[in-house]
Amino acid sequence: MKGALAPIAAVVRRNRGRRAGAAIPVAERTSGWISVVMPVHDVADYVDASIRSVLSQGYWRLELIVVDDASEDATRDRVRRWVERDSRVRLVDASFGDVNAARNLGVSHGKGEYLAFLDGDDLMLAGALRDLVEALQASGSDFAVGSYDRLVDGRRTPPAFWIDEAHETDRRRTSVVQFAQIMVNAVQWTKVYRRSFWDSAGLAFPEGGHFQDQLVSARAYARAERIDVLRRAVVSWRIRHDGSSMTQQGVNTAQIRDRFATAVRALEVLSRESTPEVCEARRAQFLGYDAAVATAELPRMSHDAYAALRSGLASLAPEANEPVWNVVPAEYKVLFDLILRDDHERALQYIARGGLDLLQHDLVEIDGVQYVQMPYWGDEAAGVPLVRFRAAPRELRAFAAASVS
Repeated sequence: MKGALAPIAAVVRRNRGRRAGAAIPVAERTSGWISVVMPVHDVADYVDASIRSVLSQGYWRLELIVVDDASEDATRDRVRRWVERDSRVRLVDASFGDVNAARNLGVSHGKGEYLAFLDGDDLMLAGALRDLVEALQASGSDFAVGSYDRLVDGRRTPPAFWIDEAHETDRRRTSVVQFAQIMVNAVQWTKVYRRSFWDSAGLAFPEGGHFQDQLVSARAYARAERIDVLRRAVVSWRIRHDGSSMTQQGVNTAQIRDRFATAVRALEVLSRESTPEVCEARRAQFLGYDAAVATAELPRMSHDAYAALRSGLASLAPEANEPVWNVVPAEYKVLFDLILRDDHERALQYIARGGLDLLQHDLVEIDGVQYVQMPYWGDEAAGVPLVRFRAAPRELRAFAAASVS
């Protein structure tokens, strides 16, 4: 019954917010208000649901700034109808061909005390803005970050496990030094910033290229004195079957190149502005999660994409020390080793032989150290060093869980 009433409750909240907002002069929509920036381009099939999810928030003190970046479908017309219905919605026209420039333009139009982002095909979950802002009001932190889930064929599914682990519990007034694990949440649409912090920290999206969320997040995490981490999911990230979502295009050469270039730049930020421990923790995250996700797409990559992948790994891996490598899973360390030595054929065979299916393989102990007998274990011709087969903590947890299931 509760689920059946949810759409009705959303309509009630939306209408209440529209009426309450209309009673406040635009010039007075500052203190306590949230500026939500939504860049859009050719998302006519999704933008109504995205806008509806924002306007249906129980926290009604919001201005939704939709930046249409030269859409060629009906996106702009759909947004215009919302502008006519609700004074809290504004449409800004642009022709950048760059989501980062569109976000920056939207930020420049924002007048609220707080700042948030949402892409034009994703959904903001009920109560998200209320919970994020209430956390900031109670703690005085610089920004708050929530978890997210994935929206697949209209069904909400869990995010990557490292997101769940980072958001296992609520944390108030923490910092990246105290809780470096939170850096795995590098997207912007899960965060609410104090606008005063955004401006004083000099935050902006670098224009051009992809994955610029990584740089903004690195700077925000490094420059924030205090951060609030929420256990709850605040956004449903839509997985589109056409693969047009930026983060789904894993075999695009330019995006592979940008993924690693942005990672290196983010590490440079952390090296300058945070502690060595934080920088190395982020390097381990890039290798164990971001690079791993990219590398798993190897069988679908063109020659140029493979070259970009190998170059990207070469920019990250040499700086990694053994403590970093020890937390990177063996299933990827072996694959990285093959790619870095340009052993393309063995790298493909490694995946074909189940190298990325951890529990197919045996865990063995040598001199008190646990190793995973991945493909090419003991193969002198392949030449993968023994240390690359060393099991990471998360692999040991997976084996332990499998043994009792």
